[in-house]
Amino acid sequence: MAVACGRQVTPNPPGLGAGGATQGTMVVKFDVAAPFDFSTYQYWVVFNTTGNGLTPLTNPQQNNWAAFSDAIQVGGIGGATYAHAGQFVKNSNPAIPPHFQQLITSPQQLQYVANSNGTGTEFTVTFTRSIFRPIATPSPGPTPTPKATPTPYAPNWTFNAFVTQANSQNQLTFVDSMGQGGATDTTYSNSPALGGICTNFDTVYYKIQDINPPTSAAAQLVSVEIANNGSPPCPP
Repeated sequence: MAVACGRQVTPNPPGLGAGGATQGTMVVKFDVAAPFDFSTYQYWVVFNTTGNGLTPLTNPQQNNWAAFSDAIQVGGIGGATYAHAGQFVKNSNPAIPPHFQQLITSPQQLQYVANSNGTGTEFTVTFTRSIFRPIATPSPGPTPTPKATPTPYAPNWTFNAFVTQANSQNQLTFVDSMGQGGATDTTYSNSPALGGICTNFDTVYYKIQDINPPTSAAAQLVSVEIANNGSPPCPP
């Protein structure tokens, strides 16, 4: 039995990497304090795969969203829930927020378990890392048009997790984050970089206690566990 940041992690099944991740995949477990409220909130794990060392924070306008490159977004509509992978497509006008472009993925590339702990407070998303490889860039014009480039992502990623107000435009109105300032936190800049994506790791990152937590426990982050299988070929 291995222990990561205070949580016991079960042994890996034979032939699988850390956290049971298969070759080239990452597993994310997202926990909140009370059952999810998908009618009111959306739940995000945002990755910075560029290698610039910046951590996604609640003031992304300060550096023109330079830390926001890819994300897993989980939400609900009409009683059903979903998980999307996407990229933040920067506009050529820095005053305009980026467009969150949903990526088309197969069931083999992204799997979503809505209630992975049986109490409604945890979901699990398993995805193939290579879905994030093409960095989307805006084309000239009044609205951004995604355009993939062959630029590979960096071997070390940073991340943050957020709870936002639910809206159909995927606008990020922050309600909570991993830092102590919650909806307005800018102190999580020293968040640990995820272990090299060409290595195996399984780490639990606990939410730093809020100074002013959200009123709804369904919006209160508890922890994010990220497991990775860095077996060759890597990077994809």
